[in-house]
Amino acid sequence: MLICIENIEDILRSKFRKQVVDQGIKDAVKFLQQWLYLSSQVTRLHGAALARVQIPDIQYLLAEIAYGECGFGNKDKIHSKLLTNLINQSVFACFITQRLDSSVVHLFEETVIGLSNMSQDEAIGFIVGLEAPAYQILQLLKEALVGVGISDIDVLKSEYFVIHYDVEKEHQKSGSEAMDIIMDSGFELSKIYKGGDQAINFLIKMMGDA
Repeated sequence: MLICIENIEDILRSKFRKQVVDQGIKDAVKFLQQWLYLSSQVTRLHGAALARVQIPDIQYLLAEIAYGECGFGNKDKIHSKLLTNLINQSVFACFITQRLDSSVVHLFEETVIGLSNMSQDEAIGFIVGLEAPAYQILQLLKEALVGVGISDIDVLKSEYFVIHYDVEKEHQKSGSEAMDIIMDSGFELSKIYKGGDQAINFLIKMMGDA
């Protein structure tokens, strides 16, 4: 039973944990390759959701999240660039940064199209689902980076991880603010859950087979 937004987030995190986290990373190179691509394109998902949202306060929060991903206006701090800098410390960097399998690109493009056609409630739910397992994903990312030969200390001290932990805190704060607005605006929890579940299924497909 969907009692509240927090309950929805817990359900989504649990599904991600069971289907991705508990299964573990089978191929660190493939995992990093797919995550690097997603990192470089994720603001397109925020933009697609933003196009569906009509409430200015939530528009602001979505734009703020996307702006953070883009380095808060500093192009050298764009998250995908910082991640690439970190990956380049690995002897497997040339494999990780090579051209991605077309099926993954197709999955992403289809997801953008689907999100662009969601209802406002579902689009908000999609972003809730996308952000819900953020800390779980950071832990998987750390394991994958160590798995390709980058030391634990170098990973945690990297600019990518230092900034990402700080930004995730802001994302969680923005998410909480959005939840308050959602609850006050009469959105349908079932539709929010539907959108969130689609986001989790997308993340599972992007990372669950790596």
